[in-house]
Order: sequence, then C-alpha cells, then structure tokens
Amino acid sequence: MAGCSGPSDAPESEAPSEAPTSASEEPAEEEAAEESEDASATWDVAPSEEAPLVRGDEGPAEAEAGDAEDAAAAGADAITAFFDTKDSEKWWKNFSSHLTPAAQEVWQYTDPGRVPSGKVQGSVELGPVSATDAEVAVPSTIGDFQVVLVRETGKDSWKVSAIEPPEEAQEG
Repeated sequence: MAGCSGPSDAPESEAPSEAPTSASEEPAEEEAAEESEDASATWDVAPSEEAPLVRGDEGPAEAEAGDAEDAAAAGADAITAFFDTKDSEKWWKNFSSHLTPAAQEVWQYTDPGRVPSGKVQGSVELGPVSATDAEVAVPSTIGDFQVVLVRETGKDSWKVSAIEPPEEAQEG
C-alpha cells in the first residue's frame, strides 16, 4: 500500500542535498583551500648548501686570456661594417656576417641609405665578459654603440646579438 498512498509529510532523507551537484564542485573547493594555505605560507628561497648543482646553475664559464680582446675586436668590426655603406648591395652581406640569426632578423630591413655616417674612433670599453657572453661599448664619431656579443663555446667566433645605437643616432 505504500505505493498507493499520497505524499508523506515526513521529510525525505537529506543525503541527496548534501552531495555535490556536479563533479567539479568538490575539487574546486579543495583547490581554493590549498590556494588559501599557499598564500599564507612563507617560502625560503635561499639556496641550500646541501642542494646539488644542476648543469647551468653555475653560470657561464669565466673568460680566458684573450676573450675580452677578441670580443672588443668583434664589436668594433661589427660597427665598422655597419658604417660601411658605400656599396648598399654589399652592405647587408658584410654587416650580417657579424650578427647572430636573431639579430639578423632585427636588422634585415635596415636601409643602408639611412645609416648615419660615422666611423669607429677610440678604444672599445669592456663591460662584463665571460667565455660565452660579452658587453662592449664601441666609441664612434656619432657616439658610443652598446654591443652585446655571444658565442656557443669559448672556441667559437663572437657574434653580435644586440646593438644599441647612441642616442644621437636614434633621434633622427
């Protein structure tokens, strides 16, 4: 007879209303609780003496004898080629040979006719130099060019990865 009776005034079990309505509710609540805990955590980021060094943690190898001089010469040669616009047909071939592929992408659309006249003048000033990275300032008649050079190993040739022309040359 239970099937024939009308609705009961007795409350139904509350179990279905306590269960999540979707599968994503419960994990979202857990993630929110975890994020709350993470936000209040204090992290110690100081290196541990016991932590093993991973290849690359030590930074670039130190420069060897002659690396700084070679980087300075490569930077000066690149800026000399930059200024050598007498033959616009050959300009890109000569200048691009001093650049990394990424730097070639940046400079490839340069119109040699818009390159200011100038020449390297004075001694190149060295910045930080390692076995694979170097920064130099190349003095010229229009101001100092900041040049970043790189190479894969200490045996490779230096290539220019970035050039920042002097402010005087950028204003035109």
